[in-house]
Amino acid sequence: MIDSRCGVRYVLIVVSLALLSGCATMHEMGLDKSTKTLELSGKGLVLMSLELSNQYKTEYQPQAIVVHVETPGAKNKADRHNFKTDMDGTVSSSNGTRYMLRMDLEPGQYVVRGASCMYRSLFLIAQCMMPVHGEIEVKANRVTYIGRASGVMRKREGSEFRAGPVIPLIDQNVTGFAASTFDVTTSDQSKSDLSAYQGIFPALKTANIEVNALPPFDRKRAQRWWDSNGRKDRSDATQAKVAADTMKQ
Repeated sequence: MIDSRCGVRYVLIVVSLALLSGCATMHEMGLDKSTKTLELSGKGLVLMSLELSNQYKTEYQPQAIVVHVETPGAKNKADRHNFKTDMDGTVSSSNGTRYMLRMDLEPGQYVVRGASCMYRSLFLIAQCMMPVHGEIEVKANRVTYIGRASGVMRKREGSEFRAGPVIPLIDQNVTGFAASTFDVTTSDQSKSDLSAYQGIFPALKTANIEVNALPPFDRKRAQRWWDSNGRKDRSDATQAKVAADTMKQ
């Protein structure tokens, strides 16, 4: 009976991820260990390392499943991109697990929205989302490293955004995902990260990699996005300025 309930919960989470993917274009990572030659064909390749840990209930560590990238003000599926993590880019680190992302995108402006994550055991399946909300620029035929995003889950206070949803009640409460929030930092770790990338992926050994690190994590922006259920990203003042700048172009 327990295994059956666990199976049902797993199906529900897979279905929810599938529904999310239905509103976005699904991608594999841009290259893997078997790729010998880098062929961008007009696209840009974005490198970013990702770390996350549950410091609220340390026995329940989430794993990143999908990384979400979208164009500013995304309206449809073509504006949203979900990149599935893979074992090629998953390595052990002093903080647990590090994901070496390789995301190929058409040239343009994007927002790295965050990562959907999951904890799964025989009896529990829980999910959470680590926010990033960082602006990036993708250049044609360029490889760009945008830094490392690190997320630490701690106990939520007041009305802070939740790391994960409340439902299913048991799973989300036992793991602490519903009662926690994320503290996120972004940083330029190019010295160590690029060495790791080039050691894992042969196609990057001779690549000219630009470094353009993500801006500092904006907690107010993350809170605004969570409060509005993803409908409001920037402040009204910022939205107005972007609209004015767009009209001038």
